[in-house]
Amino acid sequence: MDFLGAHWLTILYAIIGPGAWLVFGFAMYKGRRRLQIRLANPPAMDAWPRVSVLVPCRNEEAGIAACVRSILAQDYPDFELIAVNDRSVDSTGRVLDEIAARDPKLRVVHVADGEVPAGWMGKPAALVNGVKHTTGEWLVFIDSDCTLAPNAVREAIVTGVARKFDLVSFVPRYIGEGFWAGLMTPLCGIATSGMFQIMYANSAMQPKIAFACGQFIAIRRSVYDAIGGHAAVKDSAGEDVELARILKRTGYRPRIGWGMDLITTRMYSGLGEIIRGWGRNFIAASRARPWRVLMASTFVILCGLTVWPALIFGDPLMRTVAVVHAILITGILAVAYSQAGSSFVRALAWPMSSLMLLVLFAKSLWLCYTRRLTWRGGAVELKSHPLPPAVPVRE
Repeated sequence: MDFLGAHWLTILYAIIGPGAWLVFGFAMYKGRRRLQIRLANPPAMDAWPRVSVLVPCRNEEAGIAACVRSILAQDYPDFELIAVNDRSVDSTGRVLDEIAARDPKLRVVHVADGEVPAGWMGKPAALVNGVKHTTGEWLVFIDSDCTLAPNAVREAIVTGVARKFDLVSFVPRYIGEGFWAGLMTPLCGIATSGMFQIMYANSAMQPKIAFACGQFIAIRRSVYDAIGGHAAVKDSAGEDVELARILKRTGYRPRIGWGMDLITTRMYSGLGEIIRGWGRNFIAASRARPWRVLMASTFVILCGLTVWPALIFGDPLMRTVAVVHAILITGILAVAYSQAGSSFVRALAWPMSSLMLLVLFAKSLWLCYTRRLTWRGGAVELKSHPLPPAVPVRE
């Protein structure tokens, strides 16, 4: 009892510091296992359902050719590609038309100014325009800053058909140029996983928790139509996550899995882009509500940055706990960086990257307060979206 009385602050610190990181590390391990949805030995397909791949693009002249060519090179036996040129003012439309003239699998849909209905975000409106021209039993939505391995579409459809999933989304490998992108992109992915409890996204016992990555989503056309398509998420800045939430709450089976060997996406490069982009992502998938960001900020401050006052002001026992705390943070982040395809050495910079993560959270909270988002040249209002009522899961 004397020990507890004399060292109560150290014990409290051990719980909220290294103790919390042990729990977080275990959750990361379990979450990674739960996102292994692809079959090691998939069964042979009796028939290949027709697939319609859709790519919305706006002012993507620098990378759209690489994206489209990687899709046209898919080894899937029966697919079409619809590229939606969403009011681009650069040469995106011309590049797409030139590729379409050489490959009949590609059809280009041009969306002009004034064709986006009032109250719609640009991406859902573009995809609705594209879906009108599709003939597939499955729809695959791919962001224009992605490139695909030749087997990406096949892996998604085989997984969905064999395991009776209604939506299959893959987490891509995020890459970026420059110091800040290499440092922050994996950490922001880790933060997203924790904030949105992605470890439970594939659990039928958690109907309120669902997630999807807009970079790659495959969905059954019948299910897409049944929930109202992108019209159901027309004013959402996080339409990918909202689609998964609607499916799960209405009894369908959305699933998210690892696809870092299948999809590569170029994220934000400069520090300004990182702050604007990730600040938007955190709050868009939170339905413009601040609670997830506030909880994540609290975790960073209380469970991470407390290592410094413990090292500086603590007694010998507390300093020993702080050293263990720092080693745990570095080790867990090193594993996460390596799994993301980045150098584990970047984990050593976690004191700086943690502070920068708080800056991104502050940007998210500011967007939540103002509810005004500037994205791709336009200003939109962030809106909260109530969940549909839960219904029994359809197995």
